[in-house]
Amino acid sequence: MLGDVTSGPAGGRNRPRSLLVVAAMLAGALLAAGCSEPEPTAATSTTGLPIATDSVEPTAGDGTTVLSRFPGATWFLGAVPAPEAADSSAPPILIGFTNVDSGPVGALPELHDAADAAVALINAELGGVGGRPVELVPCILSNPMSADESQACGRKFIDSGVVAVLGGIGLSNGPLIDVLEQNGVPYVGGIPLNQPEMTNPVSFQFSGGSPGAFTAFAQDAVQAKGAKRVAVLFAEYPAIQDAALNYGAAVARDLGAEVVEVPFPMVSQDYSAAAQKAAESQPDAIFVGAADLACAPIMQALADLGSTAQVYMVGACADPKQIAKVGVERVVGYRFNVEGRIDQGDGLADTEIYTLALQKYSPDTSPRSAATVGFRSAMNLWAVLDRLGPDATSAQVLEAFRSAVDAPSFDGHPYTCDGRLIPALPSMCAPQEVIAELTGPDQFREASDGWIDVPAILARAGVAQQPPA
Repeated sequence: MLGDVTSGPAGGRNRPRSLLVVAAMLAGALLAAGCSEPEPTAATSTTGLPIATDSVEPTAGDGTTVLSRFPGATWFLGAVPAPEAADSSAPPILIGFTNVDSGPVGALPELHDAADAAVALINAELGGVGGRPVELVPCILSNPMSADESQACGRKFIDSGVVAVLGGIGLSNGPLIDVLEQNGVPYVGGIPLNQPEMTNPVSFQFSGGSPGAFTAFAQDAVQAKGAKRVAVLFAEYPAIQDAALNYGAAVARDLGAEVVEVPFPMVSQDYSAAAQKAAESQPDAIFVGAADLACAPIMQALADLGSTAQVYMVGACADPKQIAKVGVERVVGYRFNVEGRIDQGDGLADTEIYTLALQKYSPDTSPRSAATVGFRSAMNLWAVLDRLGPDATSAQVLEAFRSAVDAPSFDGHPYTCDGRLIPALPSMCAPQEVIAELTGPDQFREASDGWIDVPAILARAGVAQQPPA
């Protein structure tokens, strides 16, 4: 969910950390009892999160700023800088932001909270961009499926003179991105759900979206867990259905599994029938293509059936609030896609900086949520702007992202935006995934063997190898 980048090599990380959620509307698997592994020996940091004894632990700092708590530490851009505030009297650099903050479908307010927190950190402690503060220009969608509202947001951003737009979540962002393309303004990060977000030349995504999640589920379930039969539950929404069938199901079949397809209405209050149909096929694994308000009801329906199938859920469903609605003990062993390593050994302070920044600048936002996506996107855009300077143009930002190869990304996998990782989805700059397993209250272990190389899996299966027409 939602997801996520690292400044070091893709492998070799081995410290437990907060769950990075890429919320991209996908699925999980219920692990049979007895298959979980013991938690690594860990200390507790001042953030309250379990961390290995060789990881970066915050110091007391100056009592005011986050960055002062990491003297001599490194993060995705090298040495963690000393805190420095932007000049509040200087003209701000305007950055658009779009999201669905509330409503019955597709609302992830934590993306907005995280973007605000990142901007607060940038202005209060990172000197803004060349001393100039960053200012968000929000356009919040009240109807996530309204093309007219989406297009109006695009026009608002252009009229406001933003240098770039940070993405959140929206089920109809195509018209917005079309307006940005017509005016040469980049669309950065967010949770990619639709083709324009994954294919438009001005879009740059640091997660695998729904295709990446389903691909990772298939790889983990069939190749790693040995599943012979897989049930794929998915909401009847084009982007979700495409990811479920043309990525998850296609890869599972290519790996030799039998696949049972179980669609359900996009807006539903009762998932018991779909869960029952999936269980009746006696699958070894169940993938679920849904998120947001559907998380807890689907987990409840699957738990009530007592199936021993491995259940895979979207990372956003790993939010403690969702799990608490069902009861941790009923979903221990469920697996979730995330776009950041849980086991780390690179000595970077990114995770602790992220957690402390949320505590300081958005204290009501859980770090174990899709907030990671919003925070990462804002930090990656800031890094590009900071390198280009305070007078950077939209064209320069576009070129910086398009030329990025293994570029350091905040708390996740390095990103490459040349459009070649997944030819059919050229905007996906970091589609690699990690599978995390719930082992107890607020406790997860890394179930996959490091990063799952989604582009390589799709290439071997012959999936998504043709660029968009």
